Amino acid sequence: MTINYDELCPTTKEQTQALVARGELDDHQQDLGDSQGFTAISTAELCETTQRHLNELLEQEEHLEHAAENLAITDIKTVEGRPVQLKDIKPDTLITVDGITGQADHLIEAGVLSKSIYAGSYEEYLEDAEDCFEVPEESEGTQGTREHITPEALSTASQIEDAIGSANTIETVTTVLAGEDLSADILAGISESYGVSPERAAREIYQTTEQLYNDFAGYAEDKLGVEHIDHLAEWVAHAADQNTRIKQLYQQAIVGAFSGDFRLSRDLVQEYRKYYRMF
Repeated sequence: MTINYDELCPTTKEQTQALVARGELDDHQQDLGDSQGFTAISTAELCETTQRHLNELLEQEEHLEHAAENLAITDIKTVEGRPVQLKDIKPDTLITVDGITGQADHLIEAGVLSKSIYAGSYEEYLEDAEDCFEVPEESEGTQGTREHITPEALSTASQIEDAIGSANTIETVTTVLAGEDLSADILAGISESYGVSPERAAREIYQTTEQLYNDFAGYAEDKLGVEHIDHLAEWVAHAADQNTRIKQLYQQAIVGAFSGDFRLSRDLVQEYRKYYRMF
């Protein structure tokens, strides 16, 4: 098989160059380590290990071409940051889908990722991806968080997410909590989707975020023993800029809030407790 190098996406090009540069070629082949100008690659020229890695890259490339934006898996890695192949995904593997990064099980629980991800096949994952958007039956534990959430806020949050997508919703909520100005593009997207003015869209975002924040404060105090929610929020805002894991857990908590499940904030609160040695 011959691969047209120029047709690959930038990420695949970079990773392909890295494979070739590592010199994983059969002994009888010319060393291509210094060549960055090739336009076609014959897989017959590559050793078995390199062929396997390259096939995995091309599988990811094909997945990105066929997946809808809100279903495409753009990154998979361990909690330590090492790359992972689809077939090796575990419950704690970090996956990025629709701009949201979190542990596989947590994203599945939040309805962002289909459980078929564990099948180890992009094709099966996409075929079953509609499961991501089915409303799961509430477990007893989830029902325990519902009593803390204002239904109207949850309904508005769902409408906002439908209009601008999960990734933009996370960014928007983060912007509001940080006291920064909302993006004009975000307001325009909501305005066009629901036929309201940008001012009305901004007001709904601010009110919904504030209500969910207050709802979370009640849950955190009642169920997690967090007495000073503003202190937790200040720590998260600072730590998320300094630590990738905290940022991922913060995103996970926001996803949970917008899906009506504050339990997804527990890992974030645990990191907060560890930082301040609250045991």
